Amino acid sequence: MRSKWMLFLVKLNRRQVDQPRKTVADMSYGFANKVAEGLSLYVNNVEVNFDSAAFGGSITFTRLSVESRSPGWQVVDDLHFTRITDQSLDQTLLFKQVSWSLLRVQGSAHAPDSQQGNRRNINAPLRLITNGGRCRIVVKKNASDGKVLCGRIQVISEDLLWTATLPQVRSAIEFYKHLLHLINKTQKPLDVLPQESTLRPDKRNARPSGTPSHKVFQNFNIHQTSFHLYVDRTDFHLCDDDSAGRTFPEGWNMESGAMQIVLNRLSVDVYPSTPAASDRSIWVRYNVPNNCTTWMTQLLRQNYEKISAALDGSARERFARMWPQLQTESIVVRIDDLDVKCVSVQSTKRDALQSLFAANAKSRLSLPSNLPILHLELCNFFYPASQSYPLPPSSTHIQLGPFNLLLDTQTIRWMAYMLADISAALDDGMRSSATENVQVDVRLDMLMPKIIIPSCAGEEDKRFPKRFVVSTSTLSVTNCLNSESSILSGFLNHITTGAIDVLDNFKFVMDAESLKNAIVGLKQPVETFLGDAWVLNTSQIWIDTDGGEDVASVPLVGDVTLRCCIVPNDKQINLIMEPQSKCNIVVDHFQFVQFMKLLDAITKFADQMDVDKAFFAKEASNTKSIALAAYCLLNQVSANLLLATGRLPGPYDKPFAQVGKDASRNSPGY
Repeated sequence: MRSKWMLFLVKLNRRQVDQPRKTVADMSYGFANKVAEGLSLYVNNVEVNFDSAAFGGSITFTRLSVESRSPGWQVVDDLHFTRITDQSLDQTLLFKQVSWSLLRVQGSAHAPDSQQGNRRNINAPLRLITNGGRCRIVVKKNASDGKVLCGRIQVISEDLLWTATLPQVRSAIEFYKHLLHLINKTQKPLDVLPQESTLRPDKRNARPSGTPSHKVFQNFNIHQTSFHLYVDRTDFHLCDDDSAGRTFPEGWNMESGAMQIVLNRLSVDVYPSTPAASDRSIWVRYNVPNNCTTWMTQLLRQNYEKISAALDGSARERFARMWPQLQTESIVVRIDDLDVKCVSVQSTKRDALQSLFAANAKSRLSLPSNLPILHLELCNFFYPASQSYPLPPSSTHIQLGPFNLLLDTQTIRWMAYMLADISAALDDGMRSSATENVQVDVRLDMLMPKIIIPSCAGEEDKRFPKRFVVSTSTLSVTNCLNSESSILSGFLNHITTGAIDVLDNFKFVMDAESLKNAIVGLKQPVETFLGDAWVLNTSQIWIDTDGGEDVASVPLVGDVTLRCCIVPNDKQINLIMEPQSKCNIVVDHFQFVQFMKLLDAITKFADQMDVDKAFFAKEASNTKSIALAAYCLLNQVSANLLLATGRLPGPYDKPFAQVGKDASRNSPGY
């Protein structure tokens, strides 16, 4: 049955109810469902308004259309070409597409204790506008009774531009809190699964599996319910328009600052229920195996052994039978390219704007072409039929790189200010609701990261390096110490009691005895740090200096492997570093001068950050200062200082301003 409706305007008003209504699962399939299958709907304008006690907003579609499409998403006139039926499985696939030419989303947090008529006053409205998009829907159902088995929803959007100010971010946080409150308040609906008789294929008139209809069905078949979002380009601008009339610390020249973030080919995939032991080969555009699947398999094996060891004999047998039923709720976020610009002000020229974070195009040539710059996976575990058995901790895996990171001091100051404001708004009213600390296994893998540290080099002499570049092939950070026990075994064992006593001969800002006790305390077994410590492990690291992006580099620190442990406590964060190989350092006169200037600049920047923190802490409440203590054990260091053998040119010498890199190589200073 096919019908076509054309409407000019549709308005819907939704309001929050005081008591959430119970969800009624209707598994029947009648005349209305059959009409909806063949329905084609065209609406010139659709406006949906929603209102609650804390938030209100609207969603507007322009030229909305709902059509049945072919499996290849072409427009067809015959409805028979919009579905595929496999008689051997007694299943049918339906294909629908919803498209629009303009989507406008607006939301606002209501101002407290203010009300005018039916609509309340709003504060800092959020606006999101996109020119066009479409939603592709695939539904798999039983051909005999029409009951839905699973579905797939894909939202495809064109270029997205979003400008958000700091008050708008606070408004979005208030909406998030209110939405979280509604989710916790609403009763969880019961999962109603189709009966076994509806899932059993009808053997009557069943065709062999090798028929053409069966092959076509398998080409477009979906095996589980999933939701997907694809955006080709997202241009996000974060602005500080709230700075008008606000005081800032001395030296703050970033009033009304802004930061631009560009995401290319963003994809978000949500899989509500997937067997934990599956290989994920049926996921959409998902390449297996990868680092995440390998780490997840290792985590599941370790958690199974850990949970089984804590149970008695009978409970262990029941747990072994229940373990294959473990399911995961997974979210996969992938970004093909990412570019984060440094903070800019009104006087910043476009050509002078640098990238704070950007993909390294040269390094990506040596990697697979389909590898995104960011791959994020979030997994929560559950049993579909029971909640009495222990569950593995939730896991988060992030793969990032290759990328270049520029340490721009102005941007770091601005980001610290913005993050402190956003964190205060996010934590306000949420700390008290947190009843317990939930353990989450986290792993971050970085591929070919390159950290660029600008130096204080003048433009008049090209022999002085302008940048210090720290590079490595791989870098991993994780709080799952069970998988890193081999790396942490023997950590800091090279420190003997005699070596610790040598600290008495030096003068430190802190008491020497307290420093010795802290080092001894860090030599505890790894098991004492479970759940609190983080492990950082790298491949070979090297440090170079250069005069710019396209200028040949000069080595400063040779290849050295580094392992690091981060142990936080109530008073401070302990950072323990230990190179695993001999550290070779070769520095010439010009590198040494720039390095000393860099140390002085870092000291001044740290003091400035303390001043900023103390200044903004006057306006914030419940601020807590946490100290950072860094310990580094160097077992063997080879340092070589190359000084000039002749007279260095002065600032008024003629060759001083004209010397280039090739000439500097032949100068007496080398």
